[in-house]
Amino acid sequence: MKYFITLFSIIVLFPVSAIAHTTTLIPHINKNGRKTVKVLHFHPFTGSNLMGIRLGAEDSKDIKGLDSIFIIHEKKKINLNDVAIPDYYTVRGEKRATYTIPINKKSGFFKPGDYIVVVKHKAHWKEQENLHRQKVAKLCLNYLGVTSDWPNRVLTNMPEIIPLVQPYSVYAGSLFRAEAVNDEGRRIAHAKIQIEYLNYPAGDTEIDTTTAGFIKEDIGDSVIFTDSNGSFSFIPPREGVWTFTLVDGDNNKFIQGKRLEYDSSLSILVK
Repeated sequence: MKYFITLFSIIVLFPVSAIAHTTTLIPHINKNGRKTVKVLHFHPFTGSNLMGIRLGAEDSKDIKGLDSIFIIHEKKKINLNDVAIPDYYTVRGEKRATYTIPINKKSGFFKPGDYIVVVKHKAHWKEQENLHRQKVAKLCLNYLGVTSDWPNRVLTNMPEIIPLVQPYSVYAGSLFRAEAVNDEGRRIAHAKIQIEYLNYPAGDTEIDTTTAGFIKEDIGDSVIFTDSNGSFSFIPPREGVWTFTLVDGDNNKFIQGKRLEYDSSLSILVK
């Protein structure tokens, strides 16, 4: 199975320290040789502040509630709430509730084509920002090289990052392009995109942060902006998992009179 800087007239790239947690979808082959996707909610570049996640849970100090886990294949939605395995993971000594998604026939991965894995959070209240925030993350996997879904918008009534090149065929040093769209599918000019690199090796049950990270450059945790057409480009300098997040991707929705904003992410595995 195949898995899967910004350029304006001038390159604009800002180093930044990640503030919000990022839901990172990590393609992984476990010790038994089985293909999976690990779902972690933390700061991937520093390997810190792992937060627990659980379907249907109410938000607490250590847990964030998820709304759903599903895949899109040939424009059809397949629910994975009962397939995703609730387990635990450790990062920097923090053991938290997470999920592992098996990539097999039982989970719906068996026909040729693209499979868009989506993890959708519940909207949660941010007291310091006086607003509600909802996160959604996606990853595109491919089977047998058949194109079916990766160029399509797959999130309903939510902002989204849509790749403009095959997201599972990006190599270190090659150009990755994508566009940011709002809940109605319109491109968002000058949108904020946070880039985060998974800087440590991911194992079956923990991330190894005992050694130095793969890279120390600011590019591994940085912010860029879309151009006037809502598009952005990036050249990943190293193989591994890179996550792009459209920050504050909407500003015209409300929950009980309080603004709702979205963080919409796309993870890609660079070869």
